[in-house]
Amino acid sequence: MKLLIAGPWVGEFGWELFAWQGYVRALSRHYDRTVIVCRESSRGLYEDFADDFIFANASTGLADSFFMHNLDFNQFLRETLMEKGRHYLDQKPIIFLPRRIGFPPMTHFSESIKLGAHDVVPEYCKYGAGKEKKYDYIFHMRERQLRKEDNWEYSNWEKLLELLNVEKTRVACMGSPHESAHIPGTIDLRGKSMNTVVDAVSSANCTFGPSSGPMHLSSLCGCPHVVWSKPENKIRYEKNWNPFKTPILFLSEFSWNPSADYVFEKFNNWQQTSYNTINKEN
Repeated sequence: MKLLIAGPWVGEFGWELFAWQGYVRALSRHYDRTVIVCRESSRGLYEDFADDFIFANASTGLADSFFMHNLDFNQFLRETLMEKGRHYLDQKPIIFLPRRIGFPPMTHFSESIKLGAHDVVPEYCKYGAGKEKKYDYIFHMRERQLRKEDNWEYSNWEKLLELLNVEKTRVACMGSPHESAHIPGTIDLRGKSMNTVVDAVSSANCTFGPSSGPMHLSSLCGCPHVVWSKPENKIRYEKNWNPFKTPILFLSEFSWNPSADYVFEKFNNWQQTSYNTINKEN
Protein backbone atom coordinates (compact mmCIF):
# COMPACT_ATOMS: atom_id res chain seq x y z
CA MET A 1 0.00 0.00 0.00
CA LYS A 2 1.29 3.43 -0.95
CA LEU A 3 0.92 5.83 1.98
CA LEU A 4 1.32 9.61 1.77
CA ILE A 5 1.87 11.70 4.90
CA ALA A 6 1.53 15.42 4.12
CA GLY A 7 2.48 18.10 6.59
CA PRO A 8 2.81 19.50 9.12
CA TRP A 9 1.18 22.68 7.86
CA VAL A 10 1.38 25.22 10.65
CA GLY A 11 2.07 28.33 8.54
CA GLU A 12 -0.35 31.10 7.58
CA PHE A 13 -3.89 30.05 6.80
CA GLY A 14 -4.15 31.87 3.45
CA TRP A 15 -1.04 30.11 2.18
CA GLU A 16 -2.41 26.80 3.43
CA LEU A 17 -5.45 27.42 1.21
CA PHE A 18 -3.58 28.30 -1.98
CA ALA A 19 -0.01 27.09 -1.60
CA TRP A 20 -0.65 23.72 0.00
CA GLN A 21 -4.03 21.96 0.34
CA GLY A 22 -4.90 22.04 -3.38
CA TYR A 23 -1.56 20.45 -4.24
CA VAL A 24 -1.92 17.80 -1.54
CA ARG A 25 -5.41 16.92 -2.76
CA ALA A 26 -4.08 16.40 -6.29
CA LEU A 27 -0.99 14.51 -5.09
CA SER A 28 -3.14 12.18 -2.98
CA ARG A 29 -4.65 10.68 -6.18
CA HIS A 30 -1.35 8.83 -6.66
CA TYR A 31 -1.51 7.08 -3.27
CA ASP A 32 -3.74 4.48 -1.63
CA ARG A 33 -4.05 6.40 1.64
CA THR A 34 -3.33 9.97 2.69
CA VAL A 35 -2.65 11.17 6.22
CA ILE A 36 -2.74 14.91 6.87
CA VAL A 37 -0.71 16.58 9.61
CA CYS A 38 -2.27 19.96 10.38
CA ARG A 39 -3.91 22.11 13.00
CA GLU A 40 -7.19 20.64 14.20
CA SER A 41 -8.96 23.83 13.12
CA SER A 42 -7.99 23.13 9.48
CA ARG A 43 -9.45 19.63 9.34
CA GLY A 44 -12.41 20.71 7.21
CA LEU A 45 -10.09 21.69 4.36
CA TYR A 46 -9.00 18.09 3.79
CA GLU A 47 -11.95 15.93 4.80
CA ASP A 48 -13.05 15.30 1.21
CA PHE A 49 -9.92 13.25 0.46
CA ALA A 50 -7.93 12.53 3.66
CA ASP A 51 -8.06 9.06 5.21
CA ASP A 52 -6.69 10.11 8.59
CA PHE A 53 -5.41 13.11 10.52
CA ILE A 54 -2.64 13.81 12.97
CA PHE A 55 -3.24 17.14 14.67
CA ALA A 56 -0.27 19.31 15.53
CA ASN A 57 -0.09 22.84 16.84
CA ALA A 58 3.34 24.43 16.82
CA SER A 59 3.93 27.35 19.15
CA THR A 60 7.50 28.32 18.34
CA GLY A 61 6.69 31.67 16.78
CA LEU A 62 4.39 33.64 14.49
CA ALA A 63 3.05 31.88 11.39
CA ASP A 64 4.44 33.68 8.36
CA SER A 65 3.63 32.53 4.81
CA PHE A 66 4.74 28.89 4.62
CA PHE A 67 6.44 28.50 7.94
CA MET A 68 6.54 29.10 11.66
CA HIS A 69 9.58 31.07 12.78
CA ASN A 70 12.24 28.95 14.50
CA LEU A 71 10.54 25.67 13.53
CA ASP A 72 12.52 22.68 12.23
CA PHE A 73 9.91 20.87 10.13
CA ASN A 74 11.76 17.56 9.93
CA GLN A 75 12.32 17.37 13.67
CA PHE A 76 8.80 18.56 14.44
CA LEU A 77 7.28 15.89 12.19
CA ARG A 78 9.49 13.13 13.61
CA GLU A 79 8.46 14.04 17.14
CA THR A 80 4.78 14.30 16.13
CA LEU A 81 4.81 10.89 14.42
CA MET A 82 6.57 9.24 17.34
CA GLU A 83 3.95 10.67 19.70
CA LYS A 84 0.74 10.38 17.68
CA GLY A 85 1.35 8.27 14.56
CA ARG A 86 4.17 5.90 15.27
CA HIS A 87 2.35 2.98 13.60
CA TYR A 88 2.55 4.78 10.24
CA LEU A 89 6.34 4.69 10.25
CA ASP A 90 6.32 0.90 9.80
CA GLN A 91 4.49 1.37 6.49
CA LYS A 92 7.43 3.30 4.99
CA PRO A 93 5.32 6.29 3.97
CA ILE A 94 6.20 8.95 1.44
CA ILE A 95 6.48 12.18 3.44
CA PHE A 96 5.59 15.47 1.79
CA LEU A 97 6.86 18.34 3.94
CA PRO A 98 5.65 21.93 3.50
CA ARG A 99 7.77 23.71 0.94
CA ARG A 100 7.63 26.52 -1.58
CA ILE A 101 5.63 25.14 -4.52
CA GLY A 102 6.08 27.21 -7.65
CA PHE A 103 6.28 30.94 -6.99
CA PRO A 104 3.15 31.86 -5.05
CA PRO A 105 1.31 34.12 -5.13
CA MET A 106 2.32 34.52 -8.77
CA THR A 107 1.75 30.81 -9.49
CA HIS A 108 -1.68 30.50 -11.11
CA PHE A 109 -4.16 28.00 -9.66
CA SER A 110 -4.18 26.04 -12.94
CA GLU A 111 -0.40 25.67 -13.36
CA SER A 112 1.15 22.21 -13.38
CA ILE A 113 3.98 21.71 -10.86
CA LYS A 114 6.47 18.84 -10.72
CA LEU A 115 6.28 17.15 -7.31
CA GLY A 116 8.61 14.17 -7.16
CA ALA A 117 7.67 11.84 -10.01
CA HIS A 118 4.30 13.50 -10.60
CA ASP A 119 3.08 16.47 -12.59
CA VAL A 120 0.47 17.99 -10.32
CA VAL A 121 -2.22 20.55 -11.10
CA PRO A 122 -3.72 21.70 -7.78
CA GLU A 123 -7.32 20.67 -7.20
CA TYR A 124 -9.67 23.03 -5.36
CA CYS A 125 -13.12 22.28 -4.01
CA LYS A 126 -15.81 24.80 -3.17
CA TYR A 127 -16.47 24.82 0.56
CA GLY A 128 -19.78 25.26 2.35
CA ALA A 129 -23.32 24.07 1.80
CA GLY A 130 -24.70 27.60 1.51
CA LYS A 131 -28.28 26.38 1.94
CA GLU A 132 -29.46 28.70 4.68
CA LYS A 133 -28.65 32.39 4.68
CA LYS A 134 -27.93 33.24 8.31
CA TYR A 135 -25.96 36.46 7.83
CA ASP A 136 -25.97 39.33 5.40
CA TYR A 137 -22.35 40.29 6.00
CA ILE A 138 -19.30 38.71 7.59
CA PHE A 139 -16.31 40.67 8.89
CA HIS A 140 -12.76 39.50 9.38
CA MET A 141 -11.46 42.02 11.88
CA ARG A 142 -7.78 41.17 11.56
CA GLU A 143 -5.93 41.80 14.85
CA ARG A 144 -2.55 40.09 14.47
CA GLN A 145 0.82 40.84 16.04
CA LEU A 146 2.44 39.93 12.72
CA ARG A 147 2.45 43.09 10.56
CA LYS A 148 0.26 45.02 12.98
CA GLU A 149 0.18 47.93 10.56
CA ASP A 150 -2.07 45.79 8.31
CA ASN A 151 -4.84 45.71 10.92
CA TRP A 152 -7.85 48.04 10.52
CA GLU A 153 -8.83 50.26 13.42
CA TYR A 154 -11.74 48.97 15.51
CA SER A 155 -13.55 52.29 15.04
CA ASN A 156 -13.54 51.72 11.27
CA TRP A 157 -15.39 48.43 11.73
CA GLU A 158 -17.99 50.10 13.95
CA LYS A 159 -18.48 52.82 11.34
CA LEU A 160 -18.79 50.28 8.49
CA LEU A 161 -21.40 48.36 10.45
CA GLU A 162 -23.35 51.58 10.96
CA LEU A 163 -23.17 52.44 7.26
CA LEU A 164 -24.34 48.98 6.17
CA ASN A 165 -27.50 49.65 8.21
CA VAL A 166 -28.38 46.08 9.14
CA GLU A 167 -29.28 44.44 12.43
CA LYS A 168 -26.19 43.33 14.33
CA THR A 169 -27.52 39.78 14.43
CA ARG A 170 -27.31 39.72 10.62
CA VAL A 171 -23.55 40.29 10.82
CA ALA A 172 -20.95 37.75 11.94
CA CYS A 173 -17.25 38.02 12.71
CA MET A 174 -14.87 35.21 11.73
CA GLY A 175 -11.24 34.34 12.34
CA SER A 176 -8.98 33.10 15.08
CA PRO A 177 -10.09 34.06 18.62
CA HIS A 178 -6.55 35.27 19.34
CA GLU A 179 -5.88 37.12 16.09
CA SER A 180 -9.19 38.79 15.24
CA ALA A 181 -11.77 40.97 16.95
CA HIS A 182 -15.54 40.90 17.38
CA ILE A 183 -18.16 43.66 17.70
CA PRO A 184 -20.53 43.01 20.64
CA GLY A 185 -24.02 42.22 19.40
CA THR A 186 -22.83 40.63 16.16
CA ILE A 187 -22.50 36.85 15.92
CA ASP A 188 -19.11 35.54 16.97
CA LEU A 189 -17.87 32.77 14.64
CA ARG A 190 -14.26 33.03 15.81
CA GLY A 191 -12.92 29.65 16.80
CA LYS A 192 -15.93 27.78 15.44
CA SER A 193 -15.40 24.64 13.37
CA MET A 194 -14.32 25.03 9.77
CA ASN A 195 -17.58 23.48 8.57
CA THR A 196 -19.65 25.98 10.57
CA VAL A 197 -17.67 28.91 9.19
CA VAL A 198 -17.72 27.86 5.53
CA ASP A 199 -21.46 27.17 5.67
CA ALA A 200 -22.00 30.71 6.99
CA VAL A 201 -19.63 32.34 4.49
CA SER A 202 -20.94 30.47 1.46
CA SER A 203 -24.47 31.79 2.05
CA ALA A 204 -23.61 35.40 3.03
CA ASN A 205 -24.08 38.40 0.75
CA CYS A 206 -20.50 39.58 1.20
CA THR A 207 -17.45 39.41 3.45
CA PHE A 208 -15.22 42.38 4.33
CA GLY A 209 -11.64 42.60 5.50
CA PRO A 210 -8.02 43.50 4.87
CA SER A 211 -5.98 40.88 3.00
CA SER A 212 -5.93 37.72 5.11
CA GLY A 213 -6.49 33.98 5.08
CA PRO A 214 -10.21 34.24 5.90
CA MET A 215 -10.66 36.55 2.91
CA HIS A 216 -9.06 33.93 0.67
CA LEU A 217 -11.45 31.40 2.24
CA SER A 218 -14.32 33.59 0.99
CA SER A 219 -13.08 32.96 -2.53
CA LEU A 220 -13.21 29.19 -2.04
CA CYS A 221 -16.71 29.50 -0.56
CA GLY A 222 -17.96 31.41 -3.61
CA CYS A 223 -18.85 34.43 -1.47
CA PRO A 224 -18.38 37.95 -2.91
CA HIS A 225 -15.80 39.80 -0.85
CA VAL A 226 -14.39 43.28 -0.39
CA VAL A 227 -10.65 43.31 0.34
CA TRP A 228 -8.21 46.15 0.87
CA SER A 229 -4.44 45.86 0.68
CA LYS A 230 -1.37 47.04 -1.22
CA PRO A 231 -1.68 47.09 -5.05
CA GLU A 232 0.62 44.10 -5.70
CA ASN A 233 -1.88 41.77 -4.00
CA LYS A 234 -4.57 42.56 -6.60
CA ILE A 235 -3.58 39.81 -9.07
CA ARG A 236 -3.52 37.25 -6.27
CA TYR A 237 -7.13 37.92 -5.32
CA GLU A 238 -8.65 38.53 -8.74
CA LYS A 239 -6.87 35.84 -10.79
CA ASN A 240 -4.12 33.63 -9.39
CA TRP A 241 -5.93 32.56 -6.22
CA ASN A 242 -9.52 32.68 -7.50
CA PRO A 243 -10.27 29.31 -9.15
CA PHE A 244 -14.07 29.75 -9.04
CA LYS A 245 -14.04 33.35 -10.33
CA THR A 246 -15.69 34.52 -7.16
CA PRO A 247 -16.76 38.19 -7.38
CA ILE A 248 -14.30 40.45 -5.57
CA LEU A 249 -13.88 44.18 -5.05
CA PHE A 250 -10.18 44.82 -4.41
CA LEU A 251 -9.35 48.25 -2.99
CA SER A 252 -5.75 49.48 -3.04
CA GLU A 253 -5.89 53.28 -3.36
CA PHE A 254 -5.25 53.68 0.38
CA SER A 255 -3.43 50.36 0.81
CA TRP A 256 -4.20 48.92 4.28
CA ASN A 257 -5.90 52.03 5.65
CA PRO A 258 -8.97 53.16 3.69
CA SER A 259 -11.69 54.98 5.59
CA ALA A 260 -14.93 53.19 6.41
CA ASP A 261 -16.79 55.75 4.30
CA TYR A 262 -14.56 54.94 1.32
CA VAL A 263 -15.05 51.17 1.70
CA PHE A 264 -18.81 51.56 1.99
CA GLU A 265 -19.04 53.93 -1.00
CA LYS A 266 -17.05 51.57 -3.22
CA PHE A 267 -19.09 48.58 -2.04
CA ASN A 268 -22.37 50.39 -2.62
CA ASN A 269 -21.36 51.31 -6.17
CA TRP A 270 -20.18 47.76 -6.80
CA GLN A 271 -23.49 46.35 -5.66
CA GLN A 272 -25.34 48.47 -8.18
CA THR A 273 -23.04 47.80 -11.15
CA SER A 274 -20.46 45.08 -11.79
CA TYR A 275 -21.32 42.99 -8.72
CA ASN A 276 -24.84 42.36 -10.01
CA THR A 277 -23.56 41.77 -13.54
CA ILE A 278 -21.11 39.12 -12.35
CA ASN A 279 -23.78 37.41 -10.27
CA LYS A 280 -26.11 37.18 -13.28
CA GLU A 281 -23.35 35.67 -15.40
CA ASN A 282 -22.63 33.02 -12.77
